[in-house]
Amino acid sequence: MSNLNPHLKSHIVELDGGYKLVHHPLVITTYNDHDFVINDINSMYQRKKEMLKQAKRDHNFFEYVFLHERPYRVRIFHSEVLEWDISKQDFWWLFKDVWLDSENIFENKILWHSLLKTHRDEPQLMMNEDERETLESMPDKLTIYRGGMDDKGFSWTLNKDTAKWFANKWIMNGNLGNESNVTKRHNTDVFEREINKVDVLAYLDDRNEQEILYIP
Repeated sequence: MSNLNPHLKSHIVELDGGYKLVHHPLVITTYNDHDFVINDINSMYQRKKEMLKQAKRDHNFFEYVFLHERPYRVRIFHSEVLEWDISKQDFWWLFKDVWLDSENIFENKILWHSLLKTHRDEPQLMMNEDERETLESMPDKLTIYRGGMDDKGFSWTLNKDTAKWFANKWIMNGNLGNESNVTKRHNTDVFEREINKVDVLAYLDDRNEQEILYIP
């Protein structure tokens, strides 16, 4: 009988209904004790490890971060890639890619705050030319909205309907590290603020959400 790689064993979590999941920074997948499943998971893990080594040798920090599973990417960015010698522009491009890829910013709020305010200045460098021009054309006072559990988050929008959509969407599906992957519905609302444009960290519209990065 095949054995799961010992580095993965401590990352097995049990879900409702008796299902099991390997929830490791390099591998998130369903798990059972069939040989072919274990062998596939072990192979996937080993391939990822080799690819990580190559990405580090090549100084390819984008690939290094995105070889990790989505819930762990900001942690890897914060704990490992910040030690690499990367330019300010590359830092903010990587920040934007990881931010836009993330599904639960609130889970790692402290890390995001640290990246936004502690490690680099000039967060406007994450914007593309169209986004910079759009932000520059806005009035000095802005009304922004946020759909979620509270008004303490960093992701806001200029579009109230977008905020309403997020407030209604807020069903959180796991991505909880080693904790149980239980689906929970939260009480949500749409929050509104009047802010000065100079306090906007960035305007992002890659997803057509008119997103405003702002720290309350």
